[in-house]
Amino acid sequence: MLASSRHLCRDIVSWPIGKCDEDGHIFLGPFIYILPIMNTNAHFKVDPRLASLLGENYRSTELAIKELIDNAFDADASNVWIQLPQPLTLDPIVITDDGTGMTEAEVRHEYLNIASSRVSRKGERTRLKNRLVKGRKGIGKFAGLMVASLMEIHTVARERETRLRIFRDELIRAKNDLVQIDLPLVCEQCPGTPSGTEIILKGINQNFTFPNADKLKRLLVLEYGRQPGFNIYVDGELVDIEDIPGESFEHELQLRNGEKAQLRFTLSDGIKPLKQSGIALRVGGKIVGNPRYFGLEEHEEIPTKMLRRLYGELSADSLEQDVTADWGSVVDNSIILQEIEEQVRPLLEEACMELLQREMKWARARLKKRINGSFDRLPPHKKAHASKFFDKVLKKFYGESESRIANIVSVVLDAMEQNDYWLVMQHMAESRGQESAQVADAFSHFGLIDTALIAQQSAQRLAVLKDLEALIFHPDTTPAEIQKAMANNLWLMGPHYAMLAANPELQEVMNLYLNHKYSNGQAARRPNLLLTQDFNKRFLLIELKQPDHTLTLKDRRQAKTYIQDLNVYLPERQIDVVILGGALSSQLVGQRANTDVKMLSYKAMISEARVQLNWLIGELKKR
Repeated sequence: MLASSRHLCRDIVSWPIGKCDEDGHIFLGPFIYILPIMNTNAHFKVDPRLASLLGENYRSTELAIKELIDNAFDADASNVWIQLPQPLTLDPIVITDDGTGMTEAEVRHEYLNIASSRVSRKGERTRLKNRLVKGRKGIGKFAGLMVASLMEIHTVARERETRLRIFRDELIRAKNDLVQIDLPLVCEQCPGTPSGTEIILKGINQNFTFPNADKLKRLLVLEYGRQPGFNIYVDGELVDIEDIPGESFEHELQLRNGEKAQLRFTLSDGIKPLKQSGIALRVGGKIVGNPRYFGLEEHEEIPTKMLRRLYGELSADSLEQDVTADWGSVVDNSIILQEIEEQVRPLLEEACMELLQREMKWARARLKKRINGSFDRLPPHKKAHASKFFDKVLKKFYGESESRIANIVSVVLDAMEQNDYWLVMQHMAESRGQESAQVADAFSHFGLIDTALIAQQSAQRLAVLKDLEALIFHPDTTPAEIQKAMANNLWLMGPHYAMLAANPELQEVMNLYLNHKYSNGQAARRPNLLLTQDFNKRFLLIELKQPDHTLTLKDRRQAKTYIQDLNVYLPERQIDVVILGGALSSQLVGQRANTDVKMLSYKAMISEARVQLNWLIGELKKR
């Protein structure tokens, strides 16, 4: 009720019904008004955090950097140079191109125009090289703010340089509308300077791992590996992919919406896997997400190594409306994508299975020729099982050398001659689905054979232990040689270490760390470190000292340093350290053990391993 005071009430009551006051209110009776209809407009306000939120669309540092390369492509650049920082440094990321650059007006009215698509402004093709434009959503400029706290843009066009600086933290802290924030911009003449743009990203986000050059190259090869007239250099190395020899296929897919998609792929010759295998999805001339195998990775018959020989591309512009903002994937419930997947998978499966059957046929013939003697010595009732075993081995070890496969088969054939283990396995397979008594009987036989094999393995390990002990304490043996011997024999350290494993990715992390930490003439101080991981994804770092090295508190402090340093490469991961050496110093004897650092002598390790193996053999003999 607008008439809230006695004065207003007294005035209003005295007015005739139907009279309109000076504000347009119509009096219908005591305290009853009809308010006039007000036609006004509302407006969006752009919170400054929008710029940061748009930058967070990218799922990795490498994807964000790739987005900035797309801008150089759209600027008709012929070359792009990317300089990545060294780990544990404060160096910036620098991306330089020789494209058309931007004028001051283009920076102000186009580059800083949020969500203004280049396609909507200038068409789908670039002016000079007629390239299909990749920038379609108008937010790629914010990719740098995901990577760094400061993004500097230096761009030259028509012999005039424009420099712009954008601070992420200032955008987040700002309380005003985004369009009212002042961004430092400088323009000046630069006669004779060629056109192009340089983006400098400073203050790399410490919440993410450092950009990985190899991962970035893989992304760029997918996007630009076959693009003529566009060269990309990462830390001075040209990103390129060789032509892939092999059997090629091409299919046109007819979609229910009347549009078409193109599928082209090659199954490479030779067993060597490709660095960028899989089918890349290209939409509107731009790669979306990572290559995919369209469900064939779960196929029971197709070996993983065969899929690593699959390289191709699926062009489907019909999916453009279903692509996510960062161009990183297609929305999961896209009807068009589901239709495409239903057509693509059978085509890939048919090509892979046909090639696999041909190669298996040839491999089986060569294998039988190499091991005919062992096969012929088998009793008739075992030859059928051996033939089935050939196929299993050929699939399991697909891609391995034929000599290795022949050695594996020969060992197994010898085992089949000497014991019934393989027949017991076959008995178990055949008993599935039968009555419980038959299944129990099969498991009983398996348990007896398996127990015998464990006892045999333990006895063999006991014998090997003597040789390992001699190797470790030989005066000429180096820690590097001890590391090589122990890498695949971590059962030496106890049963709970037996399932630990190292892999090429962990070794790459280790080499990256050591090469950085012990460069510039410090190679002689480089330690022997082995990084492993268990099934819980916990990491164990093993340092191997000389067998005559006395372990001290200094070694323990060094172990703590390893953990701190490696947290840069493996953030928020549990890392435990075991240091192997000679005797423990008096400083360590009787001290409370650390939960994440363990000091162990080689002699204690070997003695404990010998006790455990002897106990296990003794227990198994009682059964």
